[in-house]
Amino acid sequence: MASLATNLKKAIRDPWKAVLVMRERVLNGYVKLYNGLRGKPASPARPSGIAAFEEVRRYALRRSDINEHLPRLFVETLRVRPRLIVELGVRRGASTFVFERVAQLCEATLVSVDIEDCAEASDYPHWHFIQSDDVALAPRFPAWCAERNLPTQIDVLFIDTSHIYEHTVQEIDAWFPLLAPQALVFFHDTNQRLVYARDDKSIGQGWNNDRGVLRALEEYFDQSFNEQIDFAHVEPGWIIRHHARCSGLTILEKVNFGF
Repeated sequence: MASLATNLKKAIRDPWKAVLVMRERVLNGYVKLYNGLRGKPASPARPSGIAAFEEVRRYALRRSDINEHLPRLFVETLRVRPRLIVELGVRRGASTFVFERVAQLCEATLVSVDIEDCAEASDYPHWHFIQSDDVALAPRFPAWCAERNLPTQIDVLFIDTSHIYEHTVQEIDAWFPLLAPQALVFFHDTNQRLVYARDDKSIGQGWNNDRGVLRALEEYFDQSFNEQIDFAHVEPGWIIRHHARCSGLTILEKVNFGF
C-alpha cells in the first residue's frame, strides 16, 4: 500500500511522466509477448569454417538493437584489412566483441571511446579504452596515437553514441578529417523508432530520436534518404549502403573512383 501511495503521489505531481512510464511498461510487455510467440532466432545452418566469424554468429543470436548487424560488421571490416579501428560508443560491448575478433585476424589496433567506464569490455592486447566525450577527444586523437606509435589515420570508424542530431553533426565534423583515404564508417540507429523490426520477424523496443543520425547524414551529403527501406547510393568519393532492419545500420565507404 505504501508503494502504491508513493506512486500515486508521484503521478499527481508529474502526470505526463507517469503517462510516459506507463507507456514504456506497456510497450515493453508487448515486445516481450510478441517475441515469445515468435520463438528463438534460428541458428546459422552452415558453418563458415572461420572460428572468429562463428563466434560472432553465435553472439548475434542474442536479440538486441544491433544483433543482426554483427556478422555484417565483421565481414565489412575484415574486407578492408584495417590497421586502426575506432569505435565511438561501447555500451554492452557487442560491437567491441566483433571488432576485437577482426583486429586479432588483421593484427590491428582497436580503440574504444565512451563517456562511461567500459574498461572491462575487452582483454585484446592491442585494445585501448578512452573514457571521454568523443567530440572533445577528436582534435587530440592523432597526437594520442602518435605518442603510442599507433597509426594516426582511421581505417574503420563505428559511431553508436547519443543518436542526437546535433551531436552526430559534431561527430562527423570532428572525426571524418581523421579517416584514411579509403575508409569505412558505420552509423548505427539510422532507423531508430519506438518499435523496430528485425529480419527474423521479431521486434525490439527503441525510442524516437527524431531521425537524428540520418538527418545529420542527409545534411552532410545534401541528400534525402528513406531510412525505412534498404538502399545503395553513390556520392563523389563515397558509396553509401543502408540496412533498415534492427534499428538501422548505414555504411559509408570512402573511395577514390579514379574518374
